[in-house]
Amino acid sequence: MTSGTPVEIVLHIITSPALMAGFACYGVNTLLLVLALRKGELSMTYPVISLTYVWVTILSVLIFHEQANAYKIVGLVIIVAGVAVLGRGGRS
Repeated sequence: MTSGTPVEIVLHIITSPALMAGFACYGVNTLLLVLALRKGELSMTYPVISLTYVWVTILSVLIFHEQANAYKIVGLVIIVAGVAVLGRGGRS
């Protein structure tokens, strides 16, 4: 942690490149979400968005070497199965 006055600490935090990159990714994600919700069916879009949990878990294991226990794997399988079931039901 940087030592200094509270103002210096706050300035150091808000000028952090990692924080700005995170905000940029969040902004792009929000724009893409708005576009998806405008163009897609709401009943299909939100279940597909739930796949974010799957990707985060996979990337956490691959990048940060986190442990994937049986509960996480079962949860991911349930999410993927649910999205697949909804996807098959959404086809006309």
